[in-house]
Amino acid sequence: MAAIGTWAFSYPVVEKMKLHLLQQKPATDCVEESLADVEDNLETGKYIVGRGGYPNRDGQVQCDAAIMEGRPGRFGAVAALRCIGTPVSVARQIMEKSNHSMLVGEGALAFAKDQGFKVEDNKRMLSPESAKAYQDFTEKKKECKGHDTLATGDGDKIMCFCPSFHVVHLMKQGLCPADACQAVLNDIQERIGTKDMFEIGLIAMNIKGDVGAASSVEFPYTFWHNGREDVQLHTQLPI
Repeated sequence: MAAIGTWAFSYPVVEKMKLHLLQQKPATDCVEESLADVEDNLETGKYIVGRGGYPNRDGQVQCDAAIMEGRPGRFGAVAALRCIGTPVSVARQIMEKSNHSMLVGEGALAFAKDQGFKVEDNKRMLSPESAKAYQDFTEKKKECKGHDTLATGDGDKIMCFCPSFHVVHLMKQGLCPADACQAVLNDIQERIGTKDMFEIGLIAMNIKGDVGAASSVEFPYTFWHNGREDVQLHTQLPI
């Protein structure tokens, strides 16, 4: 039994997963219930996760979530889902009840409604901080004479290299999680050069519960396995 989480705010999530796992709850239930608590917490929104997160350019809070099971080999995901406080639960329902593996936007919302999820007004998805951030954004737009640009984040760059797939492949070949993560990070840096290296953090766990990470920035993460009493917080330093 083991659990990992990215960034320091995942500590209470991994702590809750630890308690659920020790109670012998099914792993998928542990993941869904623990993540749903974070998604539905306004305080976590400042980390751009779930309720209280920053809205898009139209003022709508849109959330993504995914959940998977290695056996029998299936997953469910939502993207750009609005007005639902626990998108991971919708993702699970997609995995278990839909012919599709991923639904987005209004299609995801329609599916959530069909499954009986509570649909809330967008205002309830905003925290005072995220509402003010959007107000500040709209004020700046009024001052612009030309076009405005919104950054999409480094996730778009990360996807081009399929790093998670490569880490798992290297672990299947016998590398430990830390070495596998570092090898993939080194490969990316060699291909694009140090000057153009973007923000990326990799973390992996093998079936033994061994954890390893590699990162281009300072990257805190949390982990636990049944050989430890407490959840551990570790910071991976950049290469």
